Amino acid sequence: MILSILKVIGIVLLIILTLIIFILLLVLFSPIRYQFSGRLEDEPEGDISVKWAPVLLRITVTYHNKQLEYVIRLIGGVVMTNTPAKISWIGRKFFSFGESEKEVDEDTEHVEEKSLSDSEKSFQDVSSEKESLKEEIERQTAKKAENTRKISRKRRRKKTSFVNRIQKKIRNLQRKIREIIHTLKNMNQKREALSRVYHSKRFQQVKVDLKKYAGEIFRILKPDRLEGNVRFGLEDPANTGYILGILAMLLPVYQGFLTIEPDFTQQILKGCLQGKGKIRLIFVVKLVIKVILNKNLIKVTKKVQTILEA
Repeated sequence: MILSILKVIGIVLLIILTLIIFILLLVLFSPIRYQFSGRLEDEPEGDISVKWAPVLLRITVTYHNKQLEYVIRLIGGVVMTNTPAKISWIGRKFFSFGESEKEVDEDTEHVEEKSLSDSEKSFQDVSSEKESLKEEIERQTAKKAENTRKISRKRRRKKTSFVNRIQKKIRNLQRKIREIIHTLKNMNQKREALSRVYHSKRFQQVKVDLKKYAGEIFRILKPDRLEGNVRFGLEDPANTGYILGILAMLLPVYQGFLTIEPDFTQQILKGCLQGKGKIRLIFVVKLVIKVILNKNLIKVTKKVQTILEA
């Protein structure tokens, strides 16, 4: 009997564990697909769409005629939007903030208005007399307090001589000068300590690692397809050339589909762009684990934090 019960419990636990692993793998390996399109002529316009199959997530954002509209759908229902679309019960339950409080406030206001309407006629005269008497008492109290403050100020002025005030100001000035000197010394010590960290071998290795991580982030987020044409130019032609060099290094894979035209004669930014791609969470998790377990980054971060908190 006991063995059969343990067997059933083991089977149930195995099924639950299998479901958990299946859901985890589904979340990690199911891609988050996105696509976008935009145009910049006289005014910018654009659309962005994001889809994630495991939770039926869909996000659409549009910007047209200087108006931004967004709709977020989860499990088929609208949970957040600034359009007239109807919010689903999931959105009202988990993504709407303050609605229940507003309903309670409205009920309370309704009850209060009803009670006031019933008793307003009978107590109007009494309330007006009480308010006038209260205002008179407040005026007298404020007048007495002002007179008391004036008397106390006069007494303090008589007690404090001109010489004492000068001495007090000198002491305060000396204290502030000492504080400024101490702050400057502390800042100089921190600057020297940060400089030593910056020129250390460990920090140089961290810079190399961060460059690798930046490349991995670009590979994770980069669109699979990118089309369009862009014409740009800056005030300084040298800056235009510098930006063009960076784009030439980052976007060689889209050569033939994406046209970039530099303009060295004027400041301009026009064109149209569209693309789509996908993001897999497994690669994001892998990168996060690499960053967290990077010993050089951890030690450099601790050193910098210790220097700044000193």
